Amino acid sequence: MKHTLSRVQAKPLAAAVALLAGLPVASVNADAVTRTFANPRPIVIQDTCADPELPECAALLETYTAEGAPAVPVKAAKTYPSMINVPKSAFPKGAKIKDVNVTIKGLYHDYLNDVDMLLVGPNGQYVMLASNVSSAGATPEGGVLGIVAENLNWKFDDSATLPLPRTTRNNGRLSNRTTNALYNVIYEEWVDVWTDTALRTYKPSDYDNNPDTDHFPAPAPVELQDPETSIALTPTTVLTTPTPGDESTYKIVTNGPKLATFNGADPSGQWKLYVVDDFYWFAGEIKGGWSLEITADDDQSCSLQ
Repeated sequence: MKHTLSRVQAKPLAAAVALLAGLPVASVNADAVTRTFANPRPIVIQDTCADPELPECAALLETYTAEGAPAVPVKAAKTYPSMINVPKSAFPKGAKIKDVNVTIKGLYHDYLNDVDMLLVGPNGQYVMLASNVSSAGATPEGGVLGIVAENLNWKFDDSATLPLPRTTRNNGRLSNRTTNALYNVIYEEWVDVWTDTALRTYKPSDYDNNPDTDHFPAPAPVELQDPETSIALTPTTVLTTPTPGDESTYKIVTNGPKLATFNGADPSGQWKLYVVDDFYWFAGEIKGGWSLEITADDDQSCSLQ
């Protein structure tokens, strides 16, 4: 005999089954289920030669700036990719993604501009989480014109007000020059952005800047392995320039990567985080690993036989 539960009746049953199975239930309601999955294993961000003060590292500056120099190497993280498995039992049968958020825990790096992070879903869709944030540069002697990242914690969420900034400024000001009218415009979301160790929430942030082509070695998606073409495959973050005194022009994001790319897909399977360093100096680590928060809806009733 076949018994069919209504949609409303099925939700409490799904929650009870999940709890008995030890699944991480964040919330269950009539429309959607939200669960969080984590991989706490550290991700070591490698580089060709981490310490620019070493003679062999300092020599790389001449190697890669000389006429006819080879392309700057992209170095994959030691764990590449870092993976989170979402089991089919985590969500009701037929559930489809409504929302995805990603948290990066304990990011350390001397030169954040070099770090690129790409999320790839089980069905092959991908979103750049962070690339070329913090417009740090280096002096010819190897000195860093930025703030060293120590234990930064970022949550990437489409609903955030702003992406991470492309600036070394840590005070939220839109200009460093006191004579610039934007000097007095401060975005609170960017105050202490490079030093606050509390969990901060931002939109995915990708600042493509040729010749940095944001490519990822295999086994990343094959189309992102080619440095000649990969830059066009990930949306560049664009913020409009505000008009001083006109708050209606502030904090407007007109383009950029979106985690909504995953919406409508099956949440189950292997989620992969690819992390690379696209320069030849400075290494780092994501000491706390990462986590994935997925909200999925159930468009079907639950049947028991």
